[in-house]
Amino acid sequence: MKRSLKEFALAAEILGAVAVVISLIYVGFSVNQNTSAVLVANHQALVAMDLTTTDWFKDPDFTAAHILSMEGIDKLSPIQRTQVGTYVAGKLNAWEFAFLTHENGMMKDNIWQGWNAHYISVLNQPAGEWFWRNERESFSPSFVLYVDSFLAVAE
Repeated sequence: MKRSLKEFALAAEILGAVAVVISLIYVGFSVNQNTSAVLVANHQALVAMDLTTTDWFKDPDFTAAHILSMEGIDKLSPIQRTQVGTYVAGKLNAWEFAFLTHENGMMKDNIWQGWNAHYISVLNQPAGEWFWRNERESFSPSFVLYVDSFLAVAE
């Protein structure tokens, strides 16, 4: 039985369509793996950012200043205020990173909820609120609106 050129062309077309479907499945799988890798990398970056703030507590003078700041920012000397403010800046920068990462769909909700609760606790400390009121313009507009919403609820 002789096959015509049309039959070969039809078979090639079907085979090409199957190949396209297989390649699309592969691309979808690759994108999914890449998204998972980005989610993990973002979380690791946030952990690294936040860990730098724990190093501050190795310094007994800073630890004393931090404890004193819980009574009010006015209790601190100018040097202590600078130290505590720099510490809070690191925390809020990490929070902004987490916020923007979550807003862009690159952090899962359950991860975001834990970090968000942690950073809200920093904001609710006297030094956190003091720093925010003085430096909020240094942050992205969407993050400012988000953080301001917590302060408005607290007032």
